[in-house]
Amino acid sequence: MTDEIMRILNKKAFSVLEFTVLFVIVIGAFLIMRNYIQRGMYGQWGKSGQSFAFGRQFDSQRSIECSYDEVSGLWYDHNCVESQCPGGSPTCMEGIIKGGTCSSSSCEKLN
Repeated sequence: MTDEIMRILNKKAFSVLEFTVLFVIVIGAFLIMRNYIQRGMYGQWGKSGQSFAFGRQFDSQRSIECSYDEVSGLWYDHNCVESQCPGGSPTCMEGIIKGGTCSSSSCEKLN
């Protein structure tokens, strides 16, 4: 009877040992492949972000950021107005928006 109990305990101990080794191998594989997994995830993240811009990259100098002016009721290119009014003075900004200085951008299509 004692031999039978020892045999069952040895089988259980061996099963626990097998699962532990399997777990260590799986975790080790994930650790080794971590960089590849991470790069793949970042690549998919970047691809989904670029799909919103139709594959174009954001460039703060050339990209258009349309803003709405509630006073005049017009859409304007925020980057263009900011470059012409460095201090951000409201009177300067209103003059440029109403004067149409930055009207060559695609924000004009929204008006």
